[in-house]
Amino acid sequence: MRESQRLTSATFATDMAGFSYLSFNYLFYSCTNLASVNGLGNLSGVRSMRYMFSSCAFTTIDFRGFDPSTLTDLFYTFSGCSHLTTIYADASWALPSSGITGSRCFYSCSTSLVGGNGTTWTSNKTAYTYFRIDTASMPGYITAA
Repeated sequence: MRESQRLTSATFATDMAGFSYLSFNYLFYSCTNLASVNGLGNLSGVRSMRYMFSSCAFTTIDFRGFDPSTLTDLFYTFSGCSHLTTIYADASWALPSSGITGSRCFYSCSTSLVGGNGTTWTSNKTAYTYFRIDTASMPGYITAA
């Protein structure tokens, strides 16, 4: 068994908020048994999440308390997350209006992924632009909590 397959849960400590520039590229890439990630709200200054959760096994992930204003790269962030059903975030969640990239952020995700307003994952809706609160006027995959 590869080491990445041994990881079943991860928690970001509260003192992570002290860092001002974080790149999490490939952090949990192919951690196929990673079933829970906690403490994302303890992070600040996150710039890049390229392939960060690619192929992970969790069904829900909670971004409440996480500040997305410094994000610049969401390329393939949730690709291959075939068990993902729900993404939670604060009602004020908003990606930066410019300077961000991330085609295929939700590539090959679960057809069970549904936003809070009922937007269901489809293979033609995989860009980072769907990493937003799901509303009637702007479909996304995040449920405001």
